Amino acid sequence: MKDLGSAKQIFRMHISRDRSSEKIWLSQEKYIEKILDRFNMGNAKPISSPLASHFKLSSKQCPTSEKEKEEMKKEMLWLQKFLQELSLKQERYVLHCDSQSAIHLCKNPTFHSRAKHIDIKFHWIRNVLESKLMKVDKVHTDENGADMMTKPLAREKLHICRSIAGMLETSK
Repeated sequence: MKDLGSAKQIFRMHISRDRSSEKIWLSQEKYIEKILDRFNMGNAKPISSPLASHFKLSSKQCPTSEKEKEEMKKEMLWLQKFLQELSLKQERYVLHCDSQSAIHLCKNPTFHSRAKHIDIKFHWIRNVLESKLMKVDKVHTDENGADMMTKPLAREKLHICRSIAGMLETSK
């Protein structure tokens, strides 16, 4: 066996480390460039936001098959188990939400006539909360970093969301 030193790449992701602050960064820049070139989009014009401001999300884009729905189940639990396998157990996992109604529905186990249109199979998060696998906290809309994944944003809001998520802009 031979020690080749620290890993520089894994699964086509470039690995950068700052050992003094115990941080690690993964970048897929080269892989993304390769994919863009494969589809003749290497010279495509970049945009400042992943979604154009006129873009509208709809329920038609939601998972439809049982397999897709199962894969979507609030991914946080999968990440929690993945981190535990890496011996990075946290004391608590917090799911931030900017909707008071959604928070109330997931915390309150009583039936609401206003929520009867929501199928009981979508209330699984109540069980997760009761078993204390995670906690739901209110986050102000201005501080909700997940917005960049769920709605079109102006450039300024996108930069705020990236900062909240700890995503730094890289320069070429």
